[in-house]
Formats: sequence, C-alpha cells, structure tokens
Amino acid sequence: MMDDEFSAAVDNFHAKIAEVARLQAECAQLMATGTAERRRVRVTVNADGIAIDIKFAADIGDLSYDEIAAAVSAASRAAVLEVAERRKQLMAPAGIGTTAAPKLNDILAAVDSLRDQLR
Repeated sequence: MMDDEFSAAVDNFHAKIAEVARLQAECAQLMATGTAERRRVRVTVNADGIAIDIKFAADIGDLSYDEIAAAVSAASRAAVLEVAERRKQLMAPAGIGTTAAPKLNDILAAVDSLRDQLR
C-alpha cells in the first residue's frame, strides 16, 4: 500500500515539475506595453522588465525633455506592473508560490518510512 502511495507521490512530483517548466517557458515569453502622456509614449518590456521597444507619437515634440523622460519612466513602470500581473495570473492555477514547502523533518520521515518498507 505504501509503495502505491510513494509511486503516486513521485508521479505527482514529476507532473508538478513538468508543469513548472511549462509555466516558466510561458512566463519567459511575456511582454507588456505601457503608455503615458496621452499615449504619446509607449514602452514595451519583456518578461524580465527590460525595455525592448520605445515609441513616440508624432506630436512628442509638444513635450519638454523632462516630460518625455518622466513619461518613459511612467510607461515603463506600467508595463512592468502588467508583466508582473500576467505572471501572477499564469502561475496562480498551479498554486506556485501559494503553498508552503514541505518541512525537512517531514521529508526525512517519509524517506525513513520508505527505507523501512524496502527492507
């Protein structure tokens, strides 16, 4: 009976690892675009929050350099927050980051129990 439980636990562990790998691959592809100054500034960031594209509208010249700099910062922040939210939503169904890790004593007890059964 305990062998079945152990096999099921191992299978469940492997399935979780595969799911985590799939989700990590999806997260690595995330991108988001933030805008500022009435959409005159658009900044697109990748999954790591690094700006990969910055676009200015034709009327960007109506803004001062300081206003443009502030708008780039604001648009970047908005995009980074969007990527973080998408990552959170992507990971939520898998329960990643929402459950406590097993305690070392519990793991050692399970290993001891398995060892006793294999003797």
